[in-house]
Amino acid sequence: MPKSKTGVLPKQDLRGLLVPGYIGDVTEKYLNPASIDMPLSDEAYRVEAIFLPQENEAVRDLLPSLGATKHNLDNPLEVGVPYLIRVVDRWKLPSMVYGYANPKSSTGRIGFFCRTVADKVSMYDAIPTPGWSGEIWMLVRPDFMPVLVTPGLALSQLRLFDGKSFLDSLHSELAITKSGLLFTEDGRKLSLSETHRHDDSFVLTIHVGEMMGWECWGTRKVLDMNKKHFYTPEDFFTPLQVSNGKFTLRKSCFYVLTTKERIMVPPYLSAELRAIEPRFGEFRSHAAGYIDPGWGYGVNGEACGRPITLEVTTQEDMLIRDGQTIARIRYEHMKDIPETAYDQAASHYTEQRTAQLSKHFKVVG
Repeated sequence: MPKSKTGVLPKQDLRGLLVPGYIGDVTEKYLNPASIDMPLSDEAYRVEAIFLPQENEAVRDLLPSLGATKHNLDNPLEVGVPYLIRVVDRWKLPSMVYGYANPKSSTGRIGFFCRTVADKVSMYDAIPTPGWSGEIWMLVRPDFMPVLVTPGLALSQLRLFDGKSFLDSLHSELAITKSGLLFTEDGRKLSLSETHRHDDSFVLTIHVGEMMGWECWGTRKVLDMNKKHFYTPEDFFTPLQVSNGKFTLRKSCFYVLTTKERIMVPPYLSAELRAIEPRFGEFRSHAAGYIDPGWGYGVNGEACGRPITLEVTTQEDMLIRDGQTIARIRYEHMKDIPETAYDQAASHYTEQRTAQLSKHFKVVG
């Protein structure tokens, strides 16, 4: 497919912003195929509540009203307590560029609430005004385990756009014909007529059965986010195996589950999980949600997709059954194909075939 006139900026374009005057204190290692990781500074505060600035307010000016007290990042973040941590540098976007943020998978898969707040922006996870400049902060709260973070660690990533880029029905059909977007559990490509759409997104369903996923009731054990392949999963989670195709999610728990569908994101597209319509149920199906170009594509489109791991919480005890609607995925045009697509780079999630825990845990099986 030809490159889009507007869309998500690829790595080679993002690199041009890593200079004084735009994002001078962020280095190459924080670049992904189509996003920039936002590394933490050492400035952190314990606050009394989550919040949003109004359109004329800098986040820093709100610290007194939040009851903010300094927090030393040598100490873990406590469960149930909100914190505000500044991202390094002041950021400035080009005059035609705006952005949206998503928590990273390593954040979402441990039940770690994380929202991006920015000066003079009255929305979470958004910098919707082209040419914006100011400070960016992470508003975080560990909900199921104490968490240790350090300066330089990235909890969220920012995608930048130079125009609307959602995939319409025509281009969805063309992408399905060319490479495929959604596949069955055994790797068969789904045709357009076999998929289901809701608004501008494809509907995804839940796998309930063997190797279903993981359940977390909460623990006082501290998880250090700098450690990789270090923790034993059962010290924090309980594995779920179901034989009758149904399971009850408890509202006090956090679940790491997986889609039935295998998802492919060709290199000329990116994708994002969208909030589920309340008519499908009172639950949240993801905490991270961004999917890089090249996910489940392989080198030349031979991979036939890869399931998406979901981070699920529910407002009520809820019975789920195999094949039930659980999430929506929206595809977007890339401005250009990134110089390195997801499957071409080493990642903890490249071989994901079931509900996989974050990179902090030893791989099971």
